[in-house]
Amino acid sequence: MAGIIVLVSVFFFISIELIGLAIRKRRGEEQPETAPIRPFSDIHVPRGLFLGEGHSWARLTDSGELRVGLDELIAQAVGGADKVELPPVGTRVKVGEPLATVHRLGRRFVAPSPVNGTVVSTNETVRHVPSALEADPYGAGWLAMVWPDEHTEALRSLKVGERAVQWLKRELERFTEFVSQHTSPELVGATLPDGARPVIGAALALDDEGWTEFQNQFSPVEHA
Repeated sequence: MAGIIVLVSVFFFISIELIGLAIRKRRGEEQPETAPIRPFSDIHVPRGLFLGEGHSWARLTDSGELRVGLDELIAQAVGGADKVELPPVGTRVKVGEPLATVHRLGRRFVAPSPVNGTVVSTNETVRHVPSALEADPYGAGWLAMVWPDEHTEALRSLKVGERAVQWLKRELERFTEFVSQHTSPELVGATLPDGARPVIGAALALDDEGWTEFQNQFSPVEHA
């Protein structure tokens, strides 16, 4: 008898929920969608891309300018951008000094310049569509064009090719460990065949002190 009462009760509550859903549907009420949890993608560095220690990159264009931006580790760590502040054309930049500021869910991340030079143009796409930073960090998500003070010297200290790939993989391991020490285990729980990886936007779960440490550890910025 008790079993029958339980079954009837379950059926009753399910029916109430279905009726409620039907009513909300008729009223045009949308159900909130849960954002998918995505692990970091595989590390890759496009051919001809130079990486700096501060996780910013540079690519030499046919016209001699350097297109610069943030690498995929930082782009995925902060989970994209809500707003990107870019420097005015004509701004003088130096290695390690601020180039752009990324805003994401109340957080600010300062991107350091990978080279010395002068800003000759900025990316209007990423200014108006900030999500391009995470969706395509090496393409549509670039930040600025810089005319270097000296071309050979500008690229000398940057990593390229297999050296860049291996360095970025080690940095991903370091970031994974950093997140696991500063946040909850769930943020590093996206287990893939080659091991655990952080989820996209994992850095956003850091407290204020952790966020500052994240900036200092992975993209230290010098202020003039």
